[in-house]
Amino acid sequence: MYSLVDLVAKTLVKAGGFLAWPDKTDEGVLQPFVLDLTTILSHPPVFLRVASNLLQVVRKKAGLKSFEFVAGVPLAGIPYASFLCVKTCKPMLLVRERGGGKLVEGPLKMGDRVLVVDDSVVTGRQILETASKIVSEGGVVEQAVVIICQNKNAVKRLKSKGITLHELIDFKSLVGSLKKLDALTEEEYNSLLSNV
Repeated sequence: MYSLVDLVAKTLVKAGGFLAWPDKTDEGVLQPFVLDLTTILSHPPVFLRVASNLLQVVRKKAGLKSFEFVAGVPLAGIPYASFLCVKTCKPMLLVRERGGGKLVEGPLKMGDRVLVVDDSVVTGRQILETASKIVSEGGVVEQAVVIICQNKNAVKRLKSKGITLHELIDFKSLVGSLKKLDALTEEEYNSLLSNV
């Protein structure tokens, strides 16, 4: 059986979810690769294993008593947030990307603590935008959980806003696994590690 890191790397390569070339993410950051974790959603056994392990991170690092609600960053964080809600019996909030009316759907009350979930983070912008909407509706966001954090500066940025980030897979480990699969040249491998 593959380790979780190797399984994710193999899935990304097989599904075309990892491509190495200069591009900008949806957060506008120039980076030498594109990491599309949404490809995991097309592979239910892989999704189940990743989501189950993400649940363990929530239990061990965040603690189930540290939040009353779960909210996924639209769109990629929503499937994982749904899984966590079912497994923890915590209610889910839906955060709108845009539009009029309420920004947050659900029975959120003033002071309720919300765990924010996403698949990956590069700068922290999307998590901060989601948290801002929750806070504007009276909620409190102190913790977030992701599968992969691609840049440690995001951890610092979120921490400066009072949010502790927990990650499932260390990005350096994923890069190492991609190298083992010959998905990276030596130059690409070194370039990725220099950007962490």
